[in-house]
Amino acid sequence: MSNNLHRRDLVDVRTGDTFIQPTPYGPVIPVTTADGSAPSSQRGRSWEYLTASGRVLRPIGGA
Repeated sequence: MSNNLHRRDLVDVRTGDTFIQPTPYGPVIPVTTADGSAPSSQRGRSWEYLTASGRVLRPIGGA
C-alpha cells in the first residue's frame, strides 16, 4: 500500500475513541476518548495489540 492510500485517522467503532497511525504499519496512537477527553496514555501500540485487546478500528469516514 502506498503512502497516498494510507488512512491515518482511525476510530474504534465499539467505543468511539479516536486514533492516529502516522505511518503505514507503524504504531497506532490514541488521540481522544469518545467524550473528547485526552486518553490516559498516548503510548503507541501495534495494530495487532489493539485488535487482540478488543478494539475494532476503522478509518474515520469509512472504507
